[in-house]
Amino acid sequence: MGMLARDELKAKYCIARRKIIGEDLNMSWKTKLVVFVIVFLLGVYVGASAFSRTQVEKTDSTISSVNFSPNGGCENQVVSWINRANSSIHVLTYSFTLDSVRNALIDAYNRNISIGIVFEHDNIAGSGSEYQNLKNAGIDVRSDTGSGYMHDKVMIVDGKVVLTGSFNWSSNAENENNENLVVITSDNIAAVYENEFQKIWNSATP
Repeated sequence: MGMLARDELKAKYCIARRKIIGEDLNMSWKTKLVVFVIVFLLGVYVGASAFSRTQVEKTDSTISSVNFSPNGGCENQVVSWINRANSSIHVLTYSFTLDSVRNALIDAYNRNISIGIVFEHDNIAGSGSEYQNLKNAGIDVRSDTGSGYMHDKVMIVDGKVVLTGSFNWSSNAENENNENLVVITSDNIAAVYENEFQKIWNSATP
């Protein structure tokens, strides 16, 4: 039963309950009582079902860490999760100038981790950009082709872990700016981000 159907049933339950209690319906009190019990039990079932579904959705995800800049460990979290990758790393990045993250990605690539990175087009040739260094190392990097800025800051590790937030992979973001980075472990959430990555990746220019 979908969420819309549940909402409809809840509404019908409330309407039926009001009519049975507050209005003089053309039926005997016994009939009213039977109808009221049935509608009440239906309302309890719908509410319990909705609660159970909500619990499943909540327990699917784990917040592994929350970090803030300046100097709050965001850079270390990114490097740490790159080092823990077993199969794949997919990245959408607006600004990427951190040498430590570049080195960790090259090491991961040399461990046969599948890596794909999409850069914001306007920042590819910017000062300190790691685009060319990664490309020279053999990593598959691409340029976004969207009409607006590709302002995502996302890394998906092994299709299970998502790092996201305002944190750019830059010295300013690590040492000067107020930024945030959240690490989420969730197959479902990672799949949503992966879908967005693939959409941008497939339209990006190698």
